[in-house]
Amino acid sequence: MPSDELIDWLLDTDPALRWQVERDLAGAPPHVWQETRARVATEGMGARLLALQDPDGQWAGGAYFPSRADARALNRPDDDEGQPWTATTWTLNALREWGVPASEPGDTAEKLSANSRWEYEGLPYWGGEMDCCTNGYTSPTGPGWASTCPASSTGSSSTRWPRAAGTASG
Repeated sequence: MPSDELIDWLLDTDPALRWQVERDLAGAPPHVWQETRARVATEGMGARLLALQDPDGQWAGGAYFPSRADARALNRPDDDEGQPWTATTWTLNALREWGVPASEPGDTAEKLSANSRWEYEGLPYWGGEMDCCTNGYTSPTGPGWASTCPASSTGSSSTRWPRAAGTASG
């Protein structure tokens, strides 16, 4: 078990990490960490990522890779190509892992269905990509986001993010 000093240090952070520390390390009751988790979409890193969403529903103009230089996603002043992890797939996974509810970005699933295509072969975002690793990384977001979209191929009626294996229900 981590020391109290370490737990206190970890608790003094962004809500995206804090709620998980409260739940998994500090043993806080559900109402405490759920209240913190509810702040992820409106404070700190979660709010920042949601604010970076493009009008077409994507992030950095691409499904897996940014399609253009996007000053909002650059790490350094001399970085004019953007980083792969700033694009849609990476961002959706970060939001899910940080505890943002799938319902938070509103009509994102519909926008992605209409506007986002995989960089390889131009396949529809929710229709799957040619690479099994990419599909494996994308599929956890599908049941929560794509199920709200009429064009969804998931067939799931879930409105929650799927729970990662080995984690507590939340």
